[in-house]
Amino acid sequence: MSETRLRYLQRPAQVYVLLDGQARLDRFQSLTEQLVAAGVHVLQLRDKSLTDRQLVTRARLLCEMTRNSATLSIINDRPEIAFLAGADGVHVGQDELTVSDARAIVGPERLVGVSTHSIEQVRQAMRDGADYLGCGPTFPSTTKSFGEFPGVAFLGQAISELDRPAFAIGGIDALNLEPLLSIGWTRIAVSSAVVRAADPAAAARWLMTRLSAPGSSSRMAGAVG
Repeated sequence: MSETRLRYLQRPAQVYVLLDGQARLDRFQSLTEQLVAAGVHVLQLRDKSLTDRQLVTRARLLCEMTRNSATLSIINDRPEIAFLAGADGVHVGQDELTVSDARAIVGPERLVGVSTHSIEQVRQAMRDGADYLGCGPTFPSTTKSFGEFPGVAFLGQAISELDRPAFAIGGIDALNLEPLLSIGWTRIAVSSAVVRAADPAAAARWLMTRLSAPGSSSRMAGAVG
């Protein structure tokens, strides 16, 4: 079994943070170092404004800083860059490459995640062999625009059918976490709630603590981490 797959199975992953490339490389490095040190379970590099060379540079830096840590490295949308950088996986949306096409590029040992916005897409992603899912958007987001919001109702529908890890995504923060916990949803993907916090590492640690608290009863399947 590959190192990525071993890390995938080691412990449940609950907090998945999406990073942009930052205006300067040193700022990206500093933020990544803080989050890895905080023990964030998954970091995804997502930035459509960077040139390919800038994206590869940041992807390689992300992979270097997460290697031999408890943090998985994921690249958004770009399986070829995930492969070049040596990332742990790639995440694709409904308009990007299919799971099978992405896996053909990154290989069988890396993770492939898929964004889903309906129960039909959840079922299809599982049939396609996605390793994990993103489910949402749950709430309005400051980092990405959405036309519709399936919301917590979608998460409640999905949770009864999921047979692998899934992360709620879209506008989630410390103030609106409780509706997710109330239905047994304990995995989230966030961006501004951590990245734009005054202390990103502290914000990430708070979320991990809250999601793993004894009162946060999980009904979710699978493990990733």
